[in-house]
Amino acid sequence: MTQENLTQKNLSLLLSGKHSRNKKYEGKHVFVVKNQIVPLPEGSESLTLFKNLKKKHGETPVLVFIPRSDISYILINVKD
Repeated sequence: MTQENLTQKNLSLLLSGKHSRNKKYEGKHVFVVKNQIVPLPEGSESLTLFKNLKKKHGETPVLVFIPRSDISYILINVKD
């Protein structure tokens, strides 16, 4: 499995609520890159974290909101 596919697999599992760590991140924003899931910190630390993850993994981290299971959301995927 390629590293990009690993990121997509983790995103799918998180958004569907089937990831083993889903409860830990419900209602939060996280960065997902390859097999790593990192909660978004407050303030300017998030930009530093983004840059560090990109440098470490050689791939742009995906910022995603993990929905809570007890609330309905409308999710829109916007691509450039």
